Amino acid sequence: MIRVVVVDSNASFCDAIQEEARQSGDIDVVAVAHDGERGLRLISEHAPHAVVLELFLPVVDGFGVLERLSHNNGSPRKRPKILVTTVAAHEHLLSQALSLGADYCVIKPFDIRTLLLRVRQLVDPEAALGPRRDAAQQAILMEVTRRLAELGVPPHFKGYQYLRDAISIVVQDSTMLNGVTKYLYPTIARRHGSSPQRVERAIRNAIEVTMTRGNLEEIQRVFGYSVDAGKGKPSNSSFIARLADQIRLDARVS
Repeated sequence: MIRVVVVDSNASFCDAIQEEARQSGDIDVVAVAHDGERGLRLISEHAPHAVVLELFLPVVDGFGVLERLSHNNGSPRKRPKILVTTVAAHEHLLSQALSLGADYCVIKPFDIRTLLLRVRQLVDPEAALGPRRDAAQQAILMEVTRRLAELGVPPHFKGYQYLRDAISIVVQDSTMLNGVTKYLYPTIARRHGSSPQRVERAIRNAIEVTMTRGNLEEIQRVFGYSVDAGKGKPSNSSFIARLADQIRLDARVS
C-alpha cells in the first residue's frame, strides 16, 4: 500500500484525490493539509512514501516545504518522493522545484488517475506494468483467503475481512508492521468506513474464535512457537506477520 500525504490549498482537489485513491486499492491518502506548515508536520508524523505538493501554499509555500525536507536528508527516515503540482507553467519555477528535490512536476489542470499513476511510478517503477501488478495483487488476495480458510477463520465475521486486507497489505509492504495502530488499522478503517479501534477489536475477536474453534492442527503447525505463553493465542500483529511471512516465503520458493 502506497501512503501519500497531499498538501494543497484547494479542498475540492484534495477530496477528488482521496476518492480516486480510495477506489484504486493500492494508494492510501493518509493525511491532507491546506498549508505548508501543517503539511510539514503531517509528513514528519506519517512518513509517507510520496507527497503531492502544491507550489503556491499559504503560511509556508511549496518551495519552503522542499527546502525544509532537503535539510532533513541526513535523517534515518527515508525521504518521500515529491510530486509537485502548479498552475504556473514557468520553466524557472519548475527548475527551482526540481533543484530543491522535487521528483516530478505536473501542470494543473490534469487527470487525477494520471497523477496517481505517476505516484506509483515514482514509488515503484514496476507499477508502470499495471495489469501485471493487478494480477499479482489478486493472486496475493486469493492466497490469503486460502490460508484463512485452512485455519478456520469464520468468513462471516467482520474481522475476517479486516484480517484479509491486513495480511494482503503486509505481504506487499512489510513496513506497515512497524506501525500497526498508526498506519495499518487506519488504512483498513478508511477502506471499510470504520474506525481503527473497531478494526483492532474485530480482528482480535476473529483470532480468538479461530484459536478455540478453528482447525487446531493447522493452527499448531502455523503458530506453534509464536503464541502468547499465557493466553495461548497470537497477538493481532503476530497473526498478521506470521501469515504474511509464510506467503512471501512460499512465493520465493515457488
